[in-house]
Amino acid sequence: MSRALILMYHIVDEPRAPIERKYCCTPQRFAEQMRWLRDSGRPLVGLDDIVGRLDSGAPFEEGAVAVTFDDGFQATVRNALPVLQRHGVPATMFLLTDRFGASNDWMEGRGFPRRRILTPEDARALLEAGVTLGSHTRTHPRLPEVDDRRVDDEVLGSKAALEERIGRAVDHFAYPFGQFDERARDAARRAGYRTACSTRSGFNRADTDRYALRRIEIFGSDSLAAFRRKLRYGVNDPSVMVPVRYYASRVAGRLGMG
Repeated sequence: MSRALILMYHIVDEPRAPIERKYCCTPQRFAEQMRWLRDSGRPLVGLDDIVGRLDSGAPFEEGAVAVTFDDGFQATVRNALPVLQRHGVPATMFLLTDRFGASNDWMEGRGFPRRRILTPEDARALLEAGVTLGSHTRTHPRLPEVDDRRVDDEVLGSKAALEERIGRAVDHFAYPFGQFDERARDAARRAGYRTACSTRSGFNRADTDRYALRRIEIFGSDSLAAFRRKLRYGVNDPSVMVPVRYYASRVAGRLGMG
């Protein structure tokens, strides 16, 4: 079966408040996960590899995994980049073009502690290290809740702004909060992105909409066993009941009960 998984991280750091625990993968856990990926024998690919196969119609390498990060937290750059380099893991970082060197102000109203967003110098260091940079809009709005002009400015405008800053094409986009509607999807297509990532869980196959690619969110609470279950079954739910439900559904399908 030809399919690929895309993993999604937010912050690689120790949580600074209880509300962050879901979104903070500690440096120790992240290193453990990347080491397991390297040793697992799974093909470790970038989004460019995935879109190249979508373009050509070539099947995905079985078990292929891509790693992505949303928002561009400075702590993530500091803690994740050395691990990625050490284990040879390709990665994509989705950036907010109007937040370089600023803070996560879109989160502070919900009680999250203030965190620094990477600087232009950090972005250049990522490029030099081989990390792919993608757009995550200008300011992290909920795209289905803003008007048409704002959708275009956030989706198309962020691509132009990021390309001007880094001096190369920006081919990949991620919807803030994973939320999108037909307007946002159409804007991503018109902007010239080759992919757009959602937060819908599941595997990506040859017929997956390239402007609604699926991703598996890695939580700070995920043990290595939970991480491995997420990759095996393509789900965000890492509970031990996942294999039971998975095999029960397969048996039901074979018996004509599904």
